[in-house]
Amino acid sequence: MEDVLEKFSELRLDCLDEEWVQAIFYSEFMEFGELPDQYASILESIELRTTFRSIIKVISKWLLSESDEEKSWTNLSDKVKHQNMLVSLAYYIHLGGKNVTSKEHRNNAIMACRVYYKLLSIPGYKAYHIYHSQLFAHSLVCLSYPKSMCDNEDNYFNTKELTHEVNSVIKELGPYVRDLRAIVQDLQLGPNDMNFEDILSNLVDITGGAIVNKLNIDKIELGNISKVIYDIINILICDANGDPSSAAIQLLFKCLLPKFIAASLDTRNVNNIVRASYVTYSGLLLTKYGKAALSGYTVLLQHLCYTSDGLEKAEVRSARVSLVVGLMSLLPNKSYKKIVKWLMTLSTTAKVSHRQIALEMLAKLLNNEPEEPKPTQPKENNVAEPTEGEANNDQAPANPESTVNPTDEPQPGPSGTQDVLTEDESSQELPALENEDITEEDVAGLLRQRSHTVSHGAVLRAVYDCVCDVSSTMRTRALLLLTECLASDYPPMKDAIKEFNGDGEVSRLAGLGARCVCDERAVVRKAAVGLVHRLTLVAADAGRAPRASDYAVSRRAGEDARCVCDERAVVRKAAVGLVHRLTLVAADAGRAPRASDYAILMGLCRDASIVVRVAAISALGELVIHQPCEEAIDAFLNGPMHQLSDPETKIQDQVVALIGDIVINRIEKYDANKQEDSLPWLFLSGIAKHNMKRHLQKACALLLKSSGCINHRLVDLLSTHLGVVNDARDLQCLILLVSVSRHLKYSDVGFLLDYYYSLVDRQDRDPRLLPLTLELLGVWSCCLGDTERRNLREHLVARLAAAVDDGCRTTIASLAAQLDPDNLLWANELLQLLERRAVSGGSVAEWVRAADISLVAPAPPSAHLLRLFLAALADPPREWSDAERGECVVGAGRLCLRSRESAVLLAPPLAALLKDACAPLCARHNALLVLTDICTRYSCIVEPLLESVCGCLETTTVALLRRVAARSITTLLLSGYLRLRTPLYYKYCALLADEEPDVREPAEYYVSCCLTVDAIYHHFVDCVLHYNQDSESISFDARQLIYDVMLQRMTLVQKLNVQCRLARDVLQHAADVCDEGDELPERLNAALLDTITLLCGPRMKLPKKPDKSGDADIDEIQERVTTNIVSHKMKRTVAEVLVPAVLRLYTHMRASGGQLVTYLVHLATDLLNDYRHEIEELIENDGELVKSVQQFQETIGLETSFGNARNLVTASGALNEPETPRAPRKRRGSASRPSRTPRKRTLRI
Repeated sequence: MEDVLEKFSELRLDCLDEEWVQAIFYSEFMEFGELPDQYASILESIELRTTFRSIIKVISKWLLSESDEEKSWTNLSDKVKHQNMLVSLAYYIHLGGKNVTSKEHRNNAIMACRVYYKLLSIPGYKAYHIYHSQLFAHSLVCLSYPKSMCDNEDNYFNTKELTHEVNSVIKELGPYVRDLRAIVQDLQLGPNDMNFEDILSNLVDITGGAIVNKLNIDKIELGNISKVIYDIINILICDANGDPSSAAIQLLFKCLLPKFIAASLDTRNVNNIVRASYVTYSGLLLTKYGKAALSGYTVLLQHLCYTSDGLEKAEVRSARVSLVVGLMSLLPNKSYKKIVKWLMTLSTTAKVSHRQIALEMLAKLLNNEPEEPKPTQPKENNVAEPTEGEANNDQAPANPESTVNPTDEPQPGPSGTQDVLTEDESSQELPALENEDITEEDVAGLLRQRSHTVSHGAVLRAVYDCVCDVSSTMRTRALLLLTECLASDYPPMKDAIKEFNGDGEVSRLAGLGARCVCDERAVVRKAAVGLVHRLTLVAADAGRAPRASDYAVSRRAGEDARCVCDERAVVRKAAVGLVHRLTLVAADAGRAPRASDYAILMGLCRDASIVVRVAAISALGELVIHQPCEEAIDAFLNGPMHQLSDPETKIQDQVVALIGDIVINRIEKYDANKQEDSLPWLFLSGIAKHNMKRHLQKACALLLKSSGCINHRLVDLLSTHLGVVNDARDLQCLILLVSVSRHLKYSDVGFLLDYYYSLVDRQDRDPRLLPLTLELLGVWSCCLGDTERRNLREHLVARLAAAVDDGCRTTIASLAAQLDPDNLLWANELLQLLERRAVSGGSVAEWVRAADISLVAPAPPSAHLLRLFLAALADPPREWSDAERGECVVGAGRLCLRSRESAVLLAPPLAALLKDACAPLCARHNALLVLTDICTRYSCIVEPLLESVCGCLETTTVALLRRVAARSITTLLLSGYLRLRTPLYYKYCALLADEEPDVREPAEYYVSCCLTVDAIYHHFVDCVLHYNQDSESISFDARQLIYDVMLQRMTLVQKLNVQCRLARDVLQHAADVCDEGDELPERLNAALLDTITLLCGPRMKLPKKPDKSGDADIDEIQERVTTNIVSHKMKRTVAEVLVPAVLRLYTHMRASGGQLVTYLVHLATDLLNDYRHEIEELIENDGELVKSVQQFQETIGLETSFGNARNLVTASGALNEPETPRAPRKRRGSASRPSRTPRKRTLRI
């Protein structure tokens, strides 16, 4: 003992300040002051680590010696100040925990812990209070040093240094845990001891494997340490007799809970290892201790579902669900069923996060084996076991599928996670262990993945109940799960769906889809459309006709504009899938799809949203491939084909890929004995029918860039069809050949020359064949041989000289000049000859022939020919027919293309002819086309004459001319030759409400797909004012249609700014006019009606500020933030501009009455409903307006919402309490601000 006392004396414990010692001792080792300076100076001469190691050795030697002296604290207590010793050791342990990165403090703390454990090995440690639960728990913090060092790796110079330091700590912890293991058995700690939970938590921390894959640590030594720690934990959770303690195991699972939660919050790979290690350890505990661990294991599962940390994030929720599912797989069957019932109850609680994870858990359980039917038992023996929800809450219903009060949440345990879960408390959640009907065989081998069973019908009903949830995220997810269940091929799931739907005409899921199609949230409506889509597919796969309810939902979604015309893009996309599937089902059933279905899909190809356009184009492409027919191809050509000019490259690539699949990849060599694919020829026939050769040319150009299908092999295949079948096939081949010819150099053009000469000799040919053949020869003329070139040129010149009228004179002249560009003497001579004939009194046909030849002749046309056309346009001879006047315009157009000077002189008379309503239609039509051609070359010449072109868009103009004008202007706008500026902007946008589809659709396409949103936004208010001028004759309904198309593309912020501009530029301006004593002009009165209609209409209506009460998911929180930002500015505009303007207008006009006064009352009512708190006091100042608003509300069936109605007392006659006077609220900087009017001072914004 003298050696022990000698080593203790080296610490100079008698020099410690007693007040410092007592302060730490009385604080239960929770607060540590700075080490006294006197004692700190003494310690500078002491090597602490060596001293601690010496103390450990002498105590071990003393306890093992065979001397007769008493080896206990009874003998030591009088000779050693043990309180000073404990405080000194506690201080070094505390200092090491605060300075983990310091090697000196860290090693001193580990050695101080080992000294403390040696002190505990001396008998009598409890009597002399050597063991202190808080100090013992503090000593276990050393086990967390490696993890703390890895978390603070930035404090080290490099990874090599950190690895060296961590390995040194692990080496020091080896003897540390062995000393700890030696004393734990004698301590006999139990779950009722102080700090028992902290002790377990510190021990568990190093077993998680968080640093296993980090650095190059000594894994063998770390494994040895973990093995000793597991032995220590096993000792702690067993009583003195070695039997497992259920309460201690519950506390151990409680310590594992925050580890699971923290690991699931971060989905990095290291946390996956941590989760796996804790899951394995939990399974080992359940396997080893069986019934004793089952209660705590079940409570752990419930807490993992109930703890809402991070559950608002989808990735955290997914990690938590996979964790719980893995842990649940280790449960015995009966406990597994109880947890499933508890999850069904959890899916009906008040918190959104709890309902979300319960729903995801139920979705994972649907893949389990079906529950075997229970054998029929006598009634007296058939006693149902209580569920967790029943055991926890007496008011919970017995059947978890029935409605549960959201406030009666199933608690995961009898207390929160911060409380100790004892055996008595946990029995409220699970039946007592004695009553658990579980045998040892049920618990044996739990680490093997077992096949658990669930009642698919019960789980399906629980998911169905979630569709009525208040959270849109829950409703959407439940609908998606039901859709996945419908698509499942799992037989038990099919049986459950069949039983759940019932045998009625309208299935339960179809009725659910019909309800959710009208949901207020877009994502829910999208999911509902997907559900009905899947119901239709299931019906088709089952060989029965889809239910009437399925078509009813689709009709409601499409024709009633609930989904196809929804303002949310995701809903419109889902509706595309539904209409597509219904059309396919109709085609498979042998009936023709409805024209309305094709019309819906064609309209959605021009949708403002990219995702909707992609879905609609894909649907029409699949319809053409799956069921080729004339209607489907026409729909494709009128819808996706036009999207080759889409501003999004993604859309262009999609359309091009479909065209390649429909046409290019299906062309085969002609074989009369083989059945050929009719789809490409049907498609090319549609191209010819709709005159869409230019669209096909653009598609081929894009195909050349994206794939290698445009090649010489395609020309070889087409050449086998040319001149073999009929003129229709020849036309289709030529259209495709012309489209690909510009991208290929094909040397073997003999087949084309042979076809041309055979075509010339035929009299009954299709007139469209020869121009296409000549165009194709012109592209591949460079591949002709000298002899072939010379013969063909002579043949073409002879045809021109013979004046053969075959409708392709300009093409022939161009090809003849192209074959020998150095020898154009024939063109000059022929032009001079034709000019002489024209000037000497020849017919108009001679004029046009001369103008055609002038396009290729090197010499310019004579001035005499130009004067002929100018005179004829200004004053046409009376003997001319309408056809001759049309030919004269064509010839003038040829001269305009020949030279800029001719275009400058001829464009004004052509514009005048276009405006002349008495002129022949063919002449005006040709004049419009000539001006369009001039614009493609000389836009500056046509821009001053745009008024004449815009005049063709008037409703009084001939329909044919209006259609051509609309298409021509749209083409020029798309090509960039024209800019949509005022007044063309007003005229063009007015076409959006035109009754003629051929006039309206080009404008709809350009405005909805190509015109920038900023242009629409900047001109919107100007359009409102312009369309109400006296010169415009657009009806009220037509104006609203125009506004509606424009507003569809605006963002929420742009709509807000438009409302502000309308309030200032129209309402406030009208109020200023009335204040000056003037009467409102008719145009301003009409603009007021339009403005009020827009402000009250649904398209302009901004979203209301959502209710802040209750939980919300991420989407709802984002919507709240956006709405709040927009709402703040709108409130200021309403309070400062809109309401004062309405009050001033109503004051001036209420005496006269009329439609405008009624509209003002309507607007005041809507403003009061939307901004009650901001404007109620303002409106109440006008008593007449209050009465009018009340009358309006009564007329439309609403209760009076303001005025004296809110001051009425009950029937008891009790008097109202007087209002308490309040001082005005002080604001910062109020002294420097100008005083506000009393009207604005009453506002609360």
